[in-house]
Order: sequence, then C-alpha cells, then structure tokens
Amino acid sequence: MRQWMRSGFGLCIAAAAAQAMSFQPLGFESMGMGGAGVASATGSMAAYYNPALLAVNGHTTEVGLSGGVGVAEYNLAENIDRLSNDDLTGTIERIAANAPIPNSNTDTDRANITDALDVLSKMSKETSGLVLTPGGAFGVQIKNFGIGVYVSSEATAVPVIDQNHLDLIVLGTYNGQDYYAYYDPATDTYTQVDQATYENSSLEYALNNNLTYLSLKGLSIGEVPFSYGHAFETSAGTVGIGGSLKYMYGVTYDTQVSIDTQSGDLDGAFKDRDRRSSAFGVDLGAYYTPKAEPNLRFGIVGKNLNAPEFDTVTNAVYKVDPMVRAGVYYAGLDHWLDLALDVDLTANKTFLDSIDSQYVGGGVNIHPNQWFSLRLGAMQNIADDTFGTVLTAGLGLGFKQLQLDISGMMSTETGYYDGEEIPRYARVNVALVSRW
Repeated sequence: MRQWMRSGFGLCIAAAAAQAMSFQPLGFESMGMGGAGVASATGSMAAYYNPALLAVNGHTTEVGLSGGVGVAEYNLAENIDRLSNDDLTGTIERIAANAPIPNSNTDTDRANITDALDVLSKMSKETSGLVLTPGGAFGVQIKNFGIGVYVSSEATAVPVIDQNHLDLIVLGTYNGQDYYAYYDPATDTYTQVDQATYENSSLEYALNNNLTYLSLKGLSIGEVPFSYGHAFETSAGTVGIGGSLKYMYGVTYDTQVSIDTQSGDLDGAFKDRDRRSSAFGVDLGAYYTPKAEPNLRFGIVGKNLNAPEFDTVTNAVYKVDPMVRAGVYYAGLDHWLDLALDVDLTANKTFLDSIDSQYVGGGVNIHPNQWFSLRLGAMQNIADDTFGTVLTAGLGLGFKQLQLDISGMMSTETGYYDGEEIPRYARVNVALVSRW
C-alpha cells in the first residue's frame, strides 16, 4: 500500500471508470464526515459538491487547495503477488523445456505451478480488482461565484481469465519436433496430447495469445467549473439554486500486462497508453432551509447531467453517466457542532462488472473555535458490501487566514497488498484553506 501511496500522484493524470465515475470525496471537510457535502460544503468546495451552496457564504472569499489518493482492493493484490512469487511465466517455460522427460523439474517449480493453478482457478470464479483513486482540488469562492480545478481519477486493474484454458498443457520440442504434453506436477510426468487439445485448453496457450491477462483501464477527469448560486426568500423558508458549466479534460488509458505482474509495478504500465480529449459538463443543484428551522438544510445535486463523452485508446467513446446525490445538514449547539448526511440516489457503474458504487455516509464536525476542527464519520456502499463500513476522520488546525487540514478514510474489512494486510478501502487527503 505504501508504494501505491507514493506513486498515486504520478497516476493522477492516468486513471479510470467504466460507464460512470463514482461520486468521489474531494477537498477537506467532507472527507472526514463520511463523504457528506451536498448540503454542507459551502465555500471553495461548493462548486464541486453543490453549486447552490455558493449562495451560503460565511466569508467573502475562500480558497482551498488539496490533494489525496485512495486505494480500493477487491481480492486481487494478494493473488497476483502470489502468481509473481510463483514465477508463473518462467515456471511454465521451464516445465515446457523439460518435456517429455519425467522427474526433470525441481521441487520448487512443482510447488509453484501447483499454487499458481489454485490461484488462477480461484480468480476465475470471483470478482477481483484493484482501484487507485488519486484526486485533487483547487477551489475559489468569491461571494456567490465559484471557480476551480477539480481532478477525479480511477485507475483499475482487473484480471481477465479464460476459464476454458486452465489446463497445464505445454509446448515443448522432442526429437526436433513440437511436442504437446499435459504435465502433472504431483507425479512430475508428461502425457502427450495433440495440438488441438493444446490450443483449446492450455494455460500456456492462453498466456501467450492474450486470452488470460491483467487489464488496466483508467480515466482521469480534470474539470474547470464556472459556478454560481443564488438564494430566494419565500414564506416557507430559503430556497437556493445553482449551476456549473464545466470544461472537462479527460485522459483515458487502456492496456494489458501479464497476469503475474507484481501489484507494486502496475502504475508504470499505464505510461504511453493514453488518449486525451475534452468535453463540457453541466451540474445543477438546489437547497432548502425551512423558515421554522434555520439551522437545518436539505440539498440535492445532479452532476454531469449532459452525459459528457471522452475518446478512448481503442477508438471507442467513453460516456460519463449522470449521478444524483441528496444530503441534509444541521448546525447545532450555537453553530459549533455540525451534522451532515449524504446518499447517492443513483448507482454508479465501476470497471468491475458486478460491483456498483452507491454510498450513504455522514458525520459530525466539532469546531468550538476558529482554529480547531475535529471531524468523525462513516460511509457504506449500499450496492456492495466488500469494504464493510468505511470509517472517516479529519483534523483542521490554524486560523481562518490559513488552516492545515488532514483527513483519512479506512474500511473495516481488510485485504492484502504486497504481502501486508491493509484495509480494503483507504484514502488520505491534505489541504490548505484560507478565508477572508
């Protein structure tokens, strides 16, 4: 995990989603409050979470600069690291070179190929993938207007395994001719088969002909919104509306590597396999504060409502589907204890075909004075329970002219990466905020 965290910013311009990007937490306050922001993220992050909140400005100007990276692990890192440690490709090459001589392979190669076959069989039956989500934000709020640069990225590694080609059948040379043989590692013996059997069911054939591999896809979107929010006073309370017209620059990636590539080496495989294009996007948001309860606020936002499209490496078109999120916010205890909750109203597709992203999350922000802010929260993907509950926390220190903010997220479910046990979902973010 540490190596991915170090290389995350290098992938910020090299990352992905399948048919819709998830509503990624960016910035500072919402990161520590379970990702909630649709009704609470005023100031420099309003243009991203809900442009209507630009009408709720506690300060004339706010500037925020932040960057972070997250990693989500779906049963992949440990498996491909095991295949790499088993030296899958090299082991098969040595077994093929020894055909058809019995008792010619080392105990190490026999044990490695047995383990590798077990791993591949397991991977062919379960959903697995590794997702890196670097992101960053530079936002400026001046009264009711907002502008900035917001980067949302997903870089995904997904195994593609041909279940019809998992037999250990190798192609060797015997007496100067091709020799096709099924190899049994338990007895270290070979049984001759024909070419058709080799081509129809051999793992070696699948690896050499790109039937089994690790697919790397990605999309990074940098959006520059021009946003405005306006509030109306009514007899029932305050209604705010807002919108963003966004210039969007997308970088798509699509490549493949060997199935036994070390998880720590995946980031370099994205290089030189990109396609760049631009589009325009539209976000619309609204909020409502009841007259009888001025500390309560409801919000809703629709992002990418025009379904912007980006070109891909394979000359296809990538469409970012619209997403809708709602939220509620309450300021209590004389405005030094904030509560917020968000829920995705749309289920967003991911690169993992059977897994959607649809989060509900919220938290509390304790800020008894202007130089201290402590946030705690949690969020849950209600469309998939792989991560369990994701716990969040954040700490802000400094005065309004300059504040340092550190936030983090960590799931309760764990997996393995580079031989170490890690949370299945983790994210960190660092921000600087200035207000006048």
